[in-house]
Amino acid sequence: MMSLTKNPTLALCLTLSTLTGCYGAAPPHPASIALPELSAEATISVHSETTTTVENRQKKAWTCPAGHGEGDPLCTYTTYEVAEPVTRTETAATYGADPISYAQFKVLTDPDYDTKVARLDAMRARCRGANKPRVLGMLLMLGGAGAIMASAYGKIFAQIGVVSVGAGGISYAFGYYGYGGRTCNEARDLYRGLDLTEAIGWKSVWGAEHADEMKRLAKQFNDRGRGPRDSLGFGN
Repeated sequence: MMSLTKNPTLALCLTLSTLTGCYGAAPPHPASIALPELSAEATISVHSETTTTVENRQKKAWTCPAGHGEGDPLCTYTTYEVAEPVTRTETAATYGADPISYAQFKVLTDPDYDTKVARLDAMRARCRGANKPRVLGMLLMLGGAGAIMASAYGKIFAQIGVVSVGAGGISYAFGYYGYGGRTCNEARDLYRGLDLTEAIGWKSVWGAEHADEMKRLAKQFNDRGRGPRDSLGFGN
């Protein structure tokens, strides 16, 4: 791990994070999810299939001295296999008569999806506005740290370095508070919830929790009533 004493800029960023928070570039616009043709008659159906098979599972048998527990360096263990029943639940969804991916399901069943995307775009714009003072601040801090490290060649370097680091910190903090930098972290959190890129190709998902969630969301969707795209809360 890189020592903070060898990277004053990183040390300063960590210090600033206690007052502001390190922030970075704006996240991208979430991937567009192609939806099936919407219909006033179509509903979402969720189908789950649970299977149980006997599989060999690896176990550990621990031997520990008195007063010590599993994982302690003084303990030893041996591995062995045990045949155990394993239950898995696979869930898929259809819209009308057509199967839909998990990504399509998540978009269709979220009535606030377009609102969230619009909010993300607004936050991305504010975050980009903070990029210049952020980069300027980091450059000033980096240059100042270099000047301080070169202070052995004269006090002027140390003085320049302190001023540069201070100005960089001010610019960095100004970008966070004055130019929307604080929205960068919020935007990334929101983007993670909207980024369904991997799920575009998922025709089914595994796990009982997914099955329960999908059945609940499908019921809410169907209870709201079906209709053209606008009535579902999505933009054109």
